[in-house]
Amino acid sequence: TNDNTSLSYTFSSNEAGTITYGGSCSSSTTSATAGNNTITFNALAEDTYSNCKISVTDNLSNTSDNLSVSSFTIDITAPTLSSVTIASNNSASALAKTGDNITLSITSAEDIQTPSVSIAGQTATVTGDNMTWSAAYTMAGSNSEGSVSLNIGFSDLAGNAGIAITSTTNGSAVQFDTTPPTLEVVT
Repeated sequence: TNDNTSLSYTFSSNEAGTITYGGSCSSSTTSATAGNNTITFNALAEDTYSNCKISVTDNLSNTSDNLSVSSFTIDITAPTLSSVTIASNNSASALAKTGDNITLSITSAEDIQTPSVSIAGQTATVTGDNMTWSAAYTMAGSNSEGSVSLNIGFSDLAGNAGIAITSTTNGSAVQFDTTPPTLEVVT
């Protein structure tokens, strides 16, 4: 998978000659030398390509067998997250106090690299399996009270960056409170 619309490919020829392209791929490079040759295919649309072929014809009009290029995918679409939720391990999952664990549950629409996640402005511990991720952070007394912030940076396997996420998809939120309740004497 490649995030560019053009792709370089290296092949070896035992003779110099003219390169011919077949299938969906073409290139402005038309001359091969004896030895390794690196070509760049002309821009390709987003898709999977499995029919690209290369042959070389020497100056005596002898043409090599077609060299089939291994299948590859052009991916230029930014990934998205289909679900992001937040919860606390507090008995009231929308509330948190010092020592409570905040967990983000993240589901992507396609395989992504390990996301970079912060919860309450702090780096979270992230685990997952390419499409389903969990990020956790234990709240500390030094964290700011109020709505717990989140930030998720992510890229797909081709390197296309998604738009950073700063809110949940279902409206879930966690409020962090470090202020103990006070009692007043009633007579």
